[in-house]
Amino acid sequence: MLFITDTTGKTITSAILSFKEANGQTGVIVTISAQIHETDTSLTGRFLTASLNWNDGSASAVSFGQVSLDTLGQPFWAVSASRRLLPGTYVILLRAQNYRAPLSDVAQVNFFVTVQPGKAPYIPQSLIFGPVLPRDSGFPNNQQWEFQLDSDIIILESSVKMLLLTAKGDRVMVPDYGTNIRRLLFEANISSIESLLREEIISAFAVWEPRVDLANINLTRDVAGRSITLDLTLVSKLTKQPFQTSVEFVR
Repeated sequence: MLFITDTTGKTITSAILSFKEANGQTGVIVTISAQIHETDTSLTGRFLTASLNWNDGSASAVSFGQVSLDTLGQPFWAVSASRRLLPGTYVILLRAQNYRAPLSDVAQVNFFVTVQPGKAPYIPQSLIFGPVLPRDSGFPNNQQWEFQLDSDIIILESSVKMLLLTAKGDRVMVPDYGTNIRRLLFEANISSIESLLREEIISAFAVWEPRVDLANINLTRDVAGRSITLDLTLVSKLTKQPFQTSVEFVR
């Protein structure tokens, strides 16, 4: 008797297989594995042939493993073959034939295979877009800047620096735009001004840049006392992403 089983020894006449592309890959490596059994001991040598037709437009392939013995001591032939298949539906035919005379026996199994496209990697779209100021380091800087455009965090960093470096009253048509940071740093006779700076920045953000939260502020004075640098840790309310920027004030 000629028949085909899966790799566990269970007789099959058809099988349904499903595969899915992984991100960044084209197609899927599909492997067909089975066992061919011939129990008729009267067939000298039990000679068999096997063919695997992928039905993907290519030629049929034949793959035969070595003879092994099942749990009952009966011999079987292992068949295994792999091929990369593009997304689609396939009927892969495994066919086995012995050499019984005058008519040979045939056993076959149809493997119904579905390959599904993988999910495309998510690329978040820019939430905001526009021109940016020259940067203190990196690109664009004040030597290379012409009219540079960027998006999201770079836009927020540029907007924050523009707001903090503008003193209230500098904009003729919008006198309330800006902050009093420079006056607090160089004119106010106060030894500890960190809390006042934080309050001033948070108030300015609430009116002119509500897309940003202030997480931390650090003040550094130069030895001569002619410049003060504010190192800010900020958080984008749009993406919940933290970022840093520095603003220098010169007397």
